[in-house]
Amino acid sequence: MSDWRTHIISEFIPGLHRLTLADDPDGLLADERLQAMIRKRGFEILRFDEEMAFRYAYESRFRARWDRGEQANLTVVLGAPAIDSLPFDILSTGYPVALGLNSLFPSLSRSVVAEINVADLDALWDAYQQHQTGVLGDNATKDFVLRHVYAITPEAIAEPHDLLHILLRRHYAQQRIPPLHRRAPSSATPSER
Repeated sequence: MSDWRTHIISEFIPGLHRLTLADDPDGLLADERLQAMIRKRGFEILRFDEEMAFRYAYESRFRARWDRGEQANLTVVLGAPAIDSLPFDILSTGYPVALGLNSLFPSLSRSVVAEINVADLDALWDAYQQHQTGVLGDNATKDFVLRHVYAITPEAIAEPHDLLHILLRRHYAQQRIPPLHRRAPSSATPSER
């Protein structure tokens, strides 16, 4: 079974586009294993954080090589700034690739999945592939994540010591569970909560 990295790496085809513009709002390309897979395919990664530093690195390390006729595959990673913030010459020659949690988990709530550690995406991917569901809202996605990623089910907590056992198991595994608690609707009165 492939993992989420394989799904993303399929967008990076060596020799097809020398300049790939990776729109990565969820920071998926921060994963070291994914970066290693991209580099293994012959791509170099350059982040677009500060325009002047980026321009210098782009011109000196890549543009000069391309002008000499050398082959070099470059991936420009964009995080917070939108892809439209790139300089026109780069935007017009680059091949845009949209990466994100929405493309990996289209039927899960993006706001909930965004709270999960990148390290836990492997477990989420496996569960998502095994338990195909319809489109889930926030609460159903939270239940899905708790059940299939963190192995926390309401049925398993019958007594307070059951909850303590689950929490201690997570603590000793040094696994951080993101804040997936249910929030009461803001329109509800205190007596309805």
